Amino acid sequence: MELIPTGIPGLDKALSGGFSRGTSILIAGNPGTGKTHLAVHVLFNNMKKGLKGAYISFAETKRQFYQNAMESGLNFEEAEKKGVFKFYDMLTMPKEEMKDFLDFLIQDLVEWKPDIIVFDSITVLGQIFGAAMMRSFLHSIIGRLVNALNSLAILIDEIPYGERRVGFGVEEFVVDGVIVLEMERQREVIKRYLTIPKMRGRYIARSTYEYVITDYGIDVIPIPDLRFAERNIQTKERIKTGIPKFDELLGGGFYKGSINLIAGPTGSGKTIFALTIASNMAKQGFRVLYMTFEEALGALLGTTKNLGLDGDFKVISLIPEAMTPIQYYALIKRLLRENSSEILFIDSISAMQSHMEEEDFIKAIRYLQLLSKEKNITLIMTYLSQNSNLLQSTGFSTLMDTITILSYELPSRPGEFLKRYLMVLKARHSEHKAVLRKFKITLGGIEIE
Repeated sequence: MELIPTGIPGLDKALSGGFSRGTSILIAGNPGTGKTHLAVHVLFNNMKKGLKGAYISFAETKRQFYQNAMESGLNFEEAEKKGVFKFYDMLTMPKEEMKDFLDFLIQDLVEWKPDIIVFDSITVLGQIFGAAMMRSFLHSIIGRLVNALNSLAILIDEIPYGERRVGFGVEEFVVDGVIVLEMERQREVIKRYLTIPKMRGRYIARSTYEYVITDYGIDVIPIPDLRFAERNIQTKERIKTGIPKFDELLGGGFYKGSINLIAGPTGSGKTIFALTIASNMAKQGFRVLYMTFEEALGALLGTTKNLGLDGDFKVISLIPEAMTPIQYYALIKRLLRENSSEILFIDSISAMQSHMEEEDFIKAIRYLQLLSKEKNITLIMTYLSQNSNLLQSTGFSTLMDTITILSYELPSRPGEFLKRYLMVLKARHSEHKAVLRKFKITLGGIEIE
């Protein structure tokens, strides 16, 4: 059976490749869940590949549609000029003329032969003509189009607030597939879920996914298992940190594609330690992205300059804010793609944790693990921890391939200097040295004694 991919990688994976030709798919949800956003991107993604698409709108005019689509970077006007898109404005159509126009519409579609037809929304059609006309429309008109053209019909439908029923209660029983979009508010954030309760002819391994609406489309991601299992990492290639004695403690450096944690209390030198490694890795020719939630960009660049860290790496300063795990995932994935990064520093994940429940924080780390595995990114994170014993008891510490603990000893007498220490607590698949070593911050970064 021929498939029409959605062009959204996570959704295509969930659908085992996409939608089957010759089927009708219902996208349902409350207002604001992104139903139109999803349908429009599926349509546009396929028109970029040369398929023809039609959009029958009962909800907005052609001008409004084009303007709203352009805000997401989708140029339907250009697609229309290329002859791969047609828009049918049903919003301004007088009710008494609509039945006759529907007959014309069907005839025009049969002659033009689009590959994808979107109806937005059939809820409005039902409100105008009633449930009986809705049932006839679904059984007869949609069925005729789908069968005659071997096309994909996407129907958008509303779920009233406070109800589980879709539209008029008949739509989901007539169509071949149903996708339900939901959202819920938790504290400061909105979480969005995509469920596939029905999809004829497609193998659905998992029915529920999280999704996020971005300025470039929709990301659909499997909800990760929160149980941490041992990870198999590639042990053929190591990346030197550029701090010789630290590389020795690690057993030769960080493995490529590994997840690494530098933890310690405030003032222990976590940020400078991370900046030193980032600079050294950039000097080796790696494409490094350094994300900070802790420092202003100017202050961080000033620190690198004062320490003589001249490695050319990208620094991005973000304001810690309430985001869902998948929103962090989508943001970080976009930044990695835009900068073609091989190594990612996050300083610090404690800023993410401060805006999340514990379960959501663990989920965010699991999403970072998925990202590291998916893109073969080496991930180095800092974390605020006052006690190494407390760190070992946290759920996410099991995920880390290496854990380095920083600490310090305050002077006991006037004139004495602060003493800083580090220890590699964990280094998976390595013969590391779990010994306490002194280090100091010098011109050029970190120096281990």
